[in-house]
Amino acid sequence: MLALALTSVLTTAVIVNAKPLYGYMALDRGGPEHPELGSPGWSGPITGDINGYMYFFNTDKKDVGQAHFFWEIWLITDGDGEEYGDTLLIGTDNGVVTWKNDKYRMNGVVTEAYGEYGHLVGRNVHMSGFITFDPDTGAPLTAPGTFRVN
Repeated sequence: MLALALTSVLTTAVIVNAKPLYGYMALDRGGPEHPELGSPGWSGPITGDINGYMYFFNTDKKDVGQAHFFWEIWLITDGDGEEYGDTLLIGTDNGVVTWKNDKYRMNGVVTEAYGEYGHLVGRNVHMSGFITFDPDTGAPLTAPGTFRVN
């Protein structure tokens, strides 16, 4: 009984004292078709405390005035952008793009985690950045930003 109580206290201390993990996302429009999730709206490398390739799959969206609200499933793999490779992290988020300044921000949660990231299940995630546009077509082009797991 004492061992169980001690394990619980130590586990809680590790979670409370865990440092956030940060990554820089260099996202572009599109990406390769995923066998279960379809075509990503955005994809690109993530570097920093988490290194891999990140994909975003839109599940819903809504425009209200100068705000674009969205809901997504995100996925980080050890692939190279051409091939998905092994999954490292999966999660969901919801966010908003403010067209007045082209900034985005999202909040979500890690729903699945593997290997060295297995302890991150249930952790909150936050992402933010800005969208650039093609000067000729006006279409969204890139979305560089930061990714944080608390």
